[in-house]
Formats: sequence, C-alpha cells, structure tokens
Amino acid sequence: MTTGIRTLVVATLLAFASTLVHADETGVFVTAVDAATGRPIIGASVTIKDRAGNTGNYRTDSSGQVTVGNLSPGFFTLRIAQRGYVSAVDPTVRIVDRRLAPVRIELRRTAIEEIVTVGKTRVANPGGPVSNSFFNRDELRNNPGTGSDVLRALDGMPGITSTGEFASFSVRGRGPRNNLIFVDDFPLDKVVHFDQSLGEDEDVAGGGRFSIFAPNSISGAEFSPGGWSSAYGGKSGSLLRLEVTGGGPTPVASLRVDLAGIEVGYEGPSGVDDNTTLFFTARQFDFGQVFDTIDELDIGDPELTDIILKTSTALNSNNDVETLFIVANEGFRRDIDNVLESPDFDDVSLVTAEQDLTLAGLTWRHRFGESSEWTNRVYVRSSEKLSTEGEAFPDLVPAGTPAPDVPVRQNIITIDEQETEFGWRSDYTQSNRFGMFAAGLRVTQSEADFATTLSGNWNRFVFESGDPRPIGQNFITWTPDVIDTRYDEQVTNGAVFAEQTFDFDGWSVRPGIRVDRDGFSSQNLVSPRLSATFYPGADWRIAATGGIFYESPRLLIRASDTDNASLESERITHFSIGAERRLGDRWSVLAEVYFQQLDDLIVEEGRANGRAANLGEGTNFGADIVVNRRFANGWSGNMTYSYNRQRLDDNDGFGKYTADLSREHFFTLSARWEISERWQLAWRWKYGTGIPDDRFIVFDDVLPAGQPRRFGREITATNVIRADDYHGLNIRMDYRRSLGLVDLVAFLDVLNVYGGPNGAPRAFNYLNGTSVIEEDEAFPLVGLFFERSW
Repeated sequence: MTTGIRTLVVATLLAFASTLVHADETGVFVTAVDAATGRPIIGASVTIKDRAGNTGNYRTDSSGQVTVGNLSPGFFTLRIAQRGYVSAVDPTVRIVDRRLAPVRIELRRTAIEEIVTVGKTRVANPGGPVSNSFFNRDELRNNPGTGSDVLRALDGMPGITSTGEFASFSVRGRGPRNNLIFVDDFPLDKVVHFDQSLGEDEDVAGGGRFSIFAPNSISGAEFSPGGWSSAYGGKSGSLLRLEVTGGGPTPVASLRVDLAGIEVGYEGPSGVDDNTTLFFTARQFDFGQVFDTIDELDIGDPELTDIILKTSTALNSNNDVETLFIVANEGFRRDIDNVLESPDFDDVSLVTAEQDLTLAGLTWRHRFGESSEWTNRVYVRSSEKLSTEGEAFPDLVPAGTPAPDVPVRQNIITIDEQETEFGWRSDYTQSNRFGMFAAGLRVTQSEADFATTLSGNWNRFVFESGDPRPIGQNFITWTPDVIDTRYDEQVTNGAVFAEQTFDFDGWSVRPGIRVDRDGFSSQNLVSPRLSATFYPGADWRIAATGGIFYESPRLLIRASDTDNASLESERITHFSIGAERRLGDRWSVLAEVYFQQLDDLIVEEGRANGRAANLGEGTNFGADIVVNRRFANGWSGNMTYSYNRQRLDDNDGFGKYTADLSREHFFTLSARWEISERWQLAWRWKYGTGIPDDRFIVFDDVLPAGQPRRFGREITATNVIRADDYHGLNIRMDYRRSLGLVDLVAFLDVLNVYGGPNGAPRAFNYLNGTSVIEEDEAFPLVGLFFERSW
C-alpha cells in the first residue's frame, strides 16, 4: 500500500466516522442466545462485578439483550444464568471509556440436572471430543508469542505444536497443510502469507510465515484436533473455525504502527442503516525493514497487504444477513544481496513470489418455527500465485565482488498457480424430542490452472538413494521434458451430510454421515461419524469419537506430474476417548488419547520428478493433557502436554519410518498476570523433542572435471534420527491508558527470548558439503495502537 493509499484510507475512515452518532457511554452490551437454535434467551440473569466487589444484577429483554451503562473503565466479571442452561462466566471483560463493550453469550442446555458453570461466555461445541477448544478475542489478543498474528495465538490448545518460526501450526504429528480452516464458515485454506512453493526445503514445508488475520480481527477461534462433526470434510489433520469480528454498538476507529508498517481499522455502526454494523481493517507490512533492524539480512524482503470488510444486518427478528470481503496480497523477493549476506553462502537461491487472494461471501440466516434455522452461504474465492527460483554462484568470484558482478541464473523454474471456486453451503438445524437434527448440502464449481516450466537442465545436489541417475553420478538433474507440466481442470464437487443428536439421562450421542463427490478424482466418499458424551456428574465430562475422514490431494501435487491427475483421497480412520474434570471454580484438567489408521497416503516417487501415488499407509496415536487455571485474583495459567507417535510405510521396500512432523513429546507452560488496569504480563515456555531427520552420505566434487566444486548429499534412510530438542520462551507485556479522547494500546511481544534451538532438521550447503543447523535468535514484535471511541 503506497503512502497515497494509506492517506486515502485514513481520510476515508475519519470522514466516515464524522457521520456517525455520538455515543459517549461507558459500559457493556450483552446479547444472550441459545447456542443450538440461535434464539434470544429472555429474562436471563446478568450479574456484573468489578474488582472491588461491587455487583449489579440485570435481566435480558425480549431480544435477549441488556445494556449496562455508567460503569468505570477497568476489568469486570460477567456471569449469566438461566434455568435449564449451563451458566457462563467471563472474569476478564474489559470496560473502556466511551465504549459499550459487546459481549455475545451462547448458552447451551444442560444434559444433566445440575447447572454447570464454565469459565467463558462462549465455549466449543460440547458434542465432540473433550479436546474441542474455544479462544475468545481477549485470549487471542493477549496470548504470548502472538504479535499481530492470530495463528500464533492458538498455543495452549490440545495437540497443537508450533515453534513460532512459522505462523502455521501442526496438530498431532500432521502437517500444517492438513488443517481444515473455515472463516465465518467459508472454506479458506490459504490463510497464511509466504507459503512458498519454491525455495529451501524448510521454507516449502513450513506452511507460511504470517497469517492474513490479526488477533483483533477475530472474535473467536474454535478448534478440534480430531473427531469433528460430519458437517465438515476435505482435510483430516484438525478443524479450525475462525469468526471475523462484527461491529458493536459503539463506533471505534484505530491506527496501528510498528516497525513493519501500518494498520487502520473501524468497527461499530455502519452509519447507513440502523440495523447494520461494520468491521473494516486494512494493513500493509514490509518485513524487510524488520529484518534489517534485527540484522537478519539474508532472509529476503516479504511484503503484504490485507483488507477485510464485514457487515452484519438484522433484517428482522428472524432474518440476518452478513457479507464478508477479504483481499490478501503478498510479494516476496530474495535477491543476490540477500545471498551475499548468508553465512558461508548456506542459501544461494534467488526466489520471487507474488500472490493475490480474494474472498467474497454472503450469509443469510433464517429462523422459523420454534427451533428451526436454515443458513445459506454463497461465496467466490480466487488465488493467483506466480513463483520463480534461480541460483547464484558467489563462490565463482573473489570475496568482496560487488553484487551486480556475481554470476547468477535467474528464473530457472517457474510455477504458475491459478485457482477459482464458486460455492454454495446450505445448513438446516431443528430441535426435536430426541435432541438436535442437522443436515446440509455443499456444492462447488472449482477451476484450477497450474503450470510448471523449467528453463533448462538444473543440477540438484540433495537426492534419495532410489532416485534415477546414471551409475556413479552423485547428483540428479532436472530436465524440462520431465519437470514441465500443465494441469487445467474445471470440476464440480458436492457433499451432503446428516446427523442427529440424542440427549438422555446424562448422555449425548451424535451419529452422522457425510457423502462427498470429488470431481478431481471422480470418487464418491462415504464418511460415517459418531460421538458420545457422558456426564457422570456436574464436574465431569467423558467423550468418545470415531469416524472416517478423507483428505483430497493438494492441487499443486496433482499438477506436478501428468500421472498425478488421478490421485485419490487419503483415508483416515479416527478413534478417541477423553475426560474433562473441573476442580473447583478455577481449575480444570482434560486428557484424551487417540488412534488413527492412515491409508492411501500420497507418496512422492522421489526428488527426480514430481510423480506421486496412493501407496502409503501408517498409524498415528498419542495423548494430550491440558490443565487450565481460570482467571481469578489477577492471574490465569495453562499447561499442555502432547505425546505423538506416527509411523508410516511408503511400501517402497525401505520399511517404516517416523512421520516428518511427529514430535514425540511437546510441553508448554504459560501464565497471564493482570498487574493493574493498565498493565498485563504474560509468558509461555515451550519444549519439544526434535523433528525427525534423515541419515545421509556426503560426496565431494560430484560434477565432471572443469566444473565448479560441488558436494552431493544422498539420503540413505528417512527420519531415522532426530534433530536437537526445541525449547524457547515468549514474553508479552501489554499497556493501555486513556490520553484524553484517544486510548493508547501498546504491546511488546518477544519470541524466543533467550534464542533457544528450533529443533529443525539439518539443511545442506552444497558449496562446502556441511550440514547447516539454523541458530534461532530473539525476535521482538512491537505494536502501538491508537483507538478512538465516541
């Protein structure tokens, strides 16, 4: 975003804000609805208590709402209760001067006679496994290590492992691209910037550096590491549902500045229609400036622009309409100047990548009868991505040679990825005498146009023992006749599902079934699902899940070889059982064990071409334990432990091996301390066993006589050793105060404070034959917000 565009956006916001009605009121605006039917809960008891113990009691009106004004800025505890529902408590509602804080509360009917109090005003769907989790906006914004990235804020949820180096995350040994992600229930798998198709192995496998959502943009994140409803399918690693923030009753404009760039935003009434609220944010970051500041000059220059607009309109008491628009553009360049800053020229790749992503969606919710709801979503999303990689040869010239004089070979390989999808998602729910019935339909029209072009023969110096090559040659050569491909398909995909929840005598059982039609592989896929929850008492919940999940191959894999177009979906059979126990009003502990049978896994033939087949199989089992201390007396805490063992067999004669991202142990410990109404401090320490690594042989001077000296690495056994253990500490400090008519909000978030090791596999420097272990350093993230409410 240029300076002119930034100025235009800010001016537009100020002009727009000036048309809004002045609403100088300090308090909270509470909306209470039935979590299953979406109906307002009338006459619910709302209790608000400040830190000094002063209490006020109120009741929701016929719309399920209540406004409480004339409150002093600070933290409050909000409790809402209604007979027949699980009570909800949020101990960290922040009241800001001149603002009505919107709080939406979804109450669930009790499956047992006792009323159970939970520690949040919204929770994850209790009909699934006990590992289902929900983070609200406050938790997402204040999680240490988050910075300005919502995906980094998911630490502390069961089964998640992340080091903070990449914004993406892994779940129970599955990769970041196995995660099923929805935004306002629109499918959007490309939520991370700089998810590279070309470059170093760790960059290509990492899953991306920075998400398109700041934590402030998301009002809630619901996460399941396995065993979710039949309403969702397409991937099998985990399910993440992000809800974009809607506007509240008070207009709020914001400006954020930091080393990377600028962000402007607005949320509140639309100023056009009394029943419409609006959320808007636009940001432009240039991380090249940040890398220059912290002296990381070899990484490159990533730039991004994100624009998000959401409107919410209540047409009447039974009809709501929402619109969502997302534009996310990025550019990355790594040139000869970055290569020359690389220690020992460990990375001589020259990479350029540009991607333009758009999503436009419309949601209509219609409530009818006593408990029925029909929701329809239509959307279009598109992605255009162009990536190139070349190579520099700094070893062929004397040290200190100016960058323009260093020989390079630009744009050796080019990948062009074009995707467009039109979709319709229809969901119907109805309460009945057994519990809740749900059914739905999904139809998409997808078009993919991918092309890979190699400008000429290219020697590659990391290879596997089984890669085809002449006898005695200790490197492989890519050639255009093997690498060049074109994949152009237009297909129709569809799915239907149905499930019924049966509630009786402390039990909740949910059988369901899903049927998918995959137009890319011409497959009909049947996925039965079952979950059962038992409440032996007010403080206990025991849940078991089982089912079949399918994962369609990535389009990039289908496009990498002509034989890959017919690849079929991977098949995962999942089982889990877990228990959750509340220990008083503040502590809770959950534990879950799981087993997955993996079949028809995609196996790449090697590194000499892009051919793949459904030859793999394996098992994945483990356990997750989470201990939570809910906020009280100024602090909260969280501890997670995950054990995972995933063993795969490619059926290629080399036997079983440990999966790439299977960390046997992963542990986190965190706490958050409310020092005062202005200051908060949070920290999280993480430890994990290293990622599996290969056994290999290094060969010297592998090129023919007269060519530069190069080393080759032959991988002889896959993932038979492990990298060093990972550990690191993140610390975050938040500060807020009023400066007249403007509120100042600032944070300092330092990732990997003491520079702990990242536990990643060894890279290879083919110029000198050495293994490269990346040394991590502390990475400070600083944000300064100015907010104006009126």
